[in-house]
Amino acid sequence: MPREPEKGVVLINVLVILALTASVVYAMISLSDLAILRSQRFSAAGQALALISGGEASAIVALRRDMTEAPQTDNLREPWALVGQQEVPIEGGSFALQIADAQAKFNLNNLPQSGALGAQTLQRIVALLDLPADVGPRIAARLTQPQPLVRMADLVAEAGLTPDEVTRLAQLATVLPSRTDININTAPDVLLAVITDNPVQARSLQGIRKRQGFLTPKDLAAANVILASGVGFVSRYFEVTVDVTIADTAQSMQSILQRRTGRGGQPEVVAIFRQSPQVAAKPPQAATSP
Repeated sequence: MPREPEKGVVLINVLVILALTASVVYAMISLSDLAILRSQRFSAAGQALALISGGEASAIVALRRDMTEAPQTDNLREPWALVGQQEVPIEGGSFALQIADAQAKFNLNNLPQSGALGAQTLQRIVALLDLPADVGPRIAARLTQPQPLVRMADLVAEAGLTPDEVTRLAQLATVLPSRTDININTAPDVLLAVITDNPVQARSLQGIRKRQGFLTPKDLAAANVILASGVGFVSRYFEVTVDVTIADTAQSMQSILQRRTGRGGQPEVVAIFRQSPQVAAKPPQAATSP
């Protein structure tokens, strides 16, 4: 018996409706999976930010306590320097905290006030790092302007240095918002040699610092070392870097902390600069052949 044409049309319509329904269901499931994934990433980002804030807070507490307990010295054997935490596993990821004395380097913004002495120190740093001889004069020319440098990276556009030259210079130089002394208790050995400009005296100071962990004015007097202005034993600025990975989200924050006397003469530590954390998804692992 021949099939009626109307039945064939109905069958086709049913199949079309089923196909459309399947497409809608698939789209809804895909959107639901996407929403869940997005929610998980937001949750991971929130956890990472909380851990970053906690890491910075622990550095602030340690530095504030040090202002009260040991105001005469800042050295790498003190509790604030031991707050740093190498990368450790945490639930769902990893956590790392680094704290460094920002005054362990030569502050380029000192140049306008330090005159010939500062220019000589910078030139010795340039020579030690095997940088072009004109790097120092170019930086000095930039700092004749009223505005201080804000970041080391600004030397590329404002002083004509290359990114590689800035990276190398950053080993021993930095940029801080006000005039600062170089802390000889935290400065690297090579910078100690630059400061003294005397290999014998530098080795003597390095030996004392290695034995007892720090230097004092009495140590310098006993070693017959007279340091020029711009050198000290304590610091006001510190760099903190916190790196956190949760699931497939990695975040990092760098901040500059300043120690100062607050209202009522109370010690306080404040963040004067933060590099906003940027979210980065971990790259997928490359497939390996069996």
